[in-house]
Amino acid sequence: MRLNIFLQKYTQNIRILALATLLFFLGAEGQVLQWSNPIKLKGAAVYTSVLGENQSGIYLLRYRNRFYSKNVIIEKYSHQMVIDQSLVIELKNARLLQIFATVKGLLVIKTKYAEIRGENDILAQWYSYDFKRMGESVLLLSVPPNEMGSLGDLRLRVSDDLRTLSLLALEESNKGDIIINHTLFDMNLRKLSHKKVELPYTYSSFLIRDILVCNNREVYFLSCISQKERRKEKVETQLLYHLKDSTLNDFRLSDSLALKSEILVYDRLNDDAIVTAFYSSLNSYGLKGVLFFKLDKDKGIGQCKLGQFPTVLKGGIKKDQSDGIISEDFSILRAVSRSDGGMLIIAEQKEIATQEDIVIVNGIPVSTSKNIYNFNELLVLNYDHDAFLDWHELIIKNQTTINDGGYYSSAVVFVGDRFIQLLYNDQLRSSGEVMQYTIYNNGRVESAKLLKSQLDFVAIIPEEAKQVSSNKLIIPTSKNRRFALLKLIYN
Repeated sequence: MRLNIFLQKYTQNIRILALATLLFFLGAEGQVLQWSNPIKLKGAAVYTSVLGENQSGIYLLRYRNRFYSKNVIIEKYSHQMVIDQSLVIELKNARLLQIFATVKGLLVIKTKYAEIRGENDILAQWYSYDFKRMGESVLLLSVPPNEMGSLGDLRLRVSDDLRTLSLLALEESNKGDIIINHTLFDMNLRKLSHKKVELPYTYSSFLIRDILVCNNREVYFLSCISQKERRKEKVETQLLYHLKDSTLNDFRLSDSLALKSEILVYDRLNDDAIVTAFYSSLNSYGLKGVLFFKLDKDKGIGQCKLGQFPTVLKGGIKKDQSDGIISEDFSILRAVSRSDGGMLIIAEQKEIATQEDIVIVNGIPVSTSKNIYNFNELLVLNYDHDAFLDWHELIIKNQTTINDGGYYSSAVVFVGDRFIQLLYNDQLRSSGEVMQYTIYNNGRVESAKLLKSQLDFVAIIPEEAKQVSSNKLIIPTSKNRRFALLKLIYN
């Protein structure tokens, strides 16, 4: 009897010790993984986008094609990663443009073609987080039936505080010039301001690169004008537009540099916008550094700073035949404004190659082609407020896939207070393991396998993942050929 009691206490102590040890390592790692049950999605080409997480649950967007024109569903998961509800978005003769998860609820915006008028109506509808309609749909704008994709003629953005909606539409005048049609709305979809202006550029030469609306309701949009001069190649000019109330001003980013991968980065500390771009010399190949451009509103001018790349990169990145430090295949994956005025940049080198072959089928030569997607290096650059490079890190991942659009390639980025994390599929077709790089604020780097493949084959889907808060990351995955949702919680 005493022996049994002793064994029970001994076993209980071992369990407590094991639990304490587990909690210790969880605390040291500062990271908890939660999984949903794997499910088999019906049909092919089912895409997912994480909308966000709040006190009601986790919200996903499902769609069958990249045009959001049919079979679009919003799914709600509980915080325990169990699917709870779903809502089918009605898209008869319509197309989904965007869904915003706000404090008020889900704002669904779609475009519907009005055949009688020959225009596209931009309609907004509120839903509660338990998928109940809130009021009637609201007509935001009617525009000509032009392309409305990611590089099209319509851009929708919400401010960082989720209180202001910006709608920018590009139209063509009778003489072929570009017309900017911009409207600001509050979250009750009441119009706050409107600006419509014709610019001296042809419709075909004007392209919107990015748009940002601040909490103070000032709007920035980044444009590229491509014009062909006599007996010369096309010349690109990058302009930053600043819209405050009804006043629109433009600022040229540079006269002497060629820019690439331009984006607008939100400066949360100052509620402002910073243009970040890679630069090179005119008429040369290869990137030399990073350009930072910010408005001095008191003086009404733009301030430009250049941060050069280091002459020698960690890891010995392979240089091509160029005048720059790195290849022009690099583009900015993510940029985050630092609290001290500096900038953290994550860049990725990727290229798409087309390979054509001739095969013999029944004695007849047939031409075939395949697209090869190469996602190679990740480059992390940390600049201070004077555009001086504090530190950098180069990560070699060498992802190569064929005819899949790079669906499982690239990397997921998590940005925390003390570190950033980069997660990617390591040699996807052979190992099925997910790598995790942790880079601290001082440049110290740790790497580990986040997910090992002894029991399961797991591949994360970087394009569909989203950081939903300061300490949570939600990643759609393929787990043993089934869909599974992974949530990472950082303590």
